[in-house]
Formats: sequence, structure tokens, C-alpha cells
Amino acid sequence: FRGRRLGGRELPLPPGYRGLVLRGGEPGEPPLGEPGDPQARWVTVTGSFGAITDWGADAAPLPGRGLARALQWGPLAQAV
Repeated sequence: FRGRRLGGRELPLPPGYRGLVLRGGEPGEPPLGEPGDPQARWVTVTGSFGAITDWGADAAPLPGRGLARALQWGPLAQAV
């Protein structure tokens, strides 16, 4: 981004939702699950957040577009 200005707008997550910060297991540590299962993995929750910033080059993104529009789908999907 070297010298470019960024504009951002903080968007709250929909009611009933929260974001999680996850950390994967260290190499060499045994995963939880069935022995020999190549899909067995584990993660640890290291933090949470209730808002996310929608960034745009030079100016904040327009309301009702991009990430702001995507965040509207959670409550809509739950209603259906």
C-alpha cells in the first residue's frame, strides 16, 4: 500500500454474531480426533470481536456495498 491513503468504516457484526480469532495447532502436536485421520485438526480461540473494518483505497467504501452488504445475509439466512 506504500503511501496510499486508506479509508475505512467500522461495521458492527449482526446481532447474535461474533467474530473469532483462531490459532491452529503447532506442527508435531497430535490433533484431536480419530488416530490416522488426515482431516483431524484443532484450533484454539485466542480472541473475539464484535465489529470489522471495511477498507477501501483512498476513501471508505460506499454504504450498502461490499462487506456491508455481505453482513446483511446472516440475519436474512436465519429468517429463512
